[in-house]
Amino acid sequence: MSSFRIAPPALKLSVNETLVVNPGDNVTMQCSLIGGDPQPEVIWSHSPGPMPPNSLVQGGNLSIWKIRVEDLGYYNCTAINNVGNPAKKTVNLLVRSMKNATFQITPDVIKESESIQLGQDLKLSCHVDAVPQEKVVYSWYKNGKPARFSDRLLITRNDPELPPVTCSLEIIDLRFSDYGTYLCVATFQGAPIPDLSVEVNISSETGELSQWWLGLLRNKGHPGESPTGH
Repeated sequence: MSSFRIAPPALKLSVNETLVVNPGDNVTMQCSLIGGDPQPEVIWSHSPGPMPPNSLVQGGNLSIWKIRVEDLGYYNCTAINNVGNPAKKTVNLLVRSMKNATFQITPDVIKESESIQLGQDLKLSCHVDAVPQEKVVYSWYKNGKPARFSDRLLITRNDPELPPVTCSLEIIDLRFSDYGTYLCVATFQGAPIPDLSVEVNISSETGELSQWWLGLLRNKGHPGESPTGH
């Protein structure tokens, strides 16, 4: 005597539910059936939007070649056999990127029309829009050399007064020796993502205050930079 067995689908993933990759990488995500009777159908989908054109689904395997920033999002693997509820696994694919380096000076000498004076406290803040944001490493340089911590030079990450994951360099009791060119470099350590940089020149007169939005991705390594700068 034969018996008819049924079971709802069950799945497992070969990758973490959050997957961080570099632009240009090739990635394969395996979604394997570990249960289900009758044999479930496995379907991959992407949100937001359709599956990218540089992807291929073969059974439970999803491959994406030469990943682009626009390929990020949620990749859903769903198994259905009309027994119980469908099984679903989701991968949040993040593609490393950096853009929009911005600089803020406190007090804002341009807006407040006052000069930068000796004896006052000054804060320089640097921020980039990045994915993943929390993995950005900021480095500070003064006149081409790494800025050093001291009782008057404080470097703070995640300043509560500023947007999340902003890095600040605060100068206490400004002195003549503090005048110079300050460079902020944002990088992903160990990843082939070009650095993003912005610099500002601090002098005694507002009229001489100048700021360059480099606005371009620079290769790792800067003039005067030491290996310990990152």
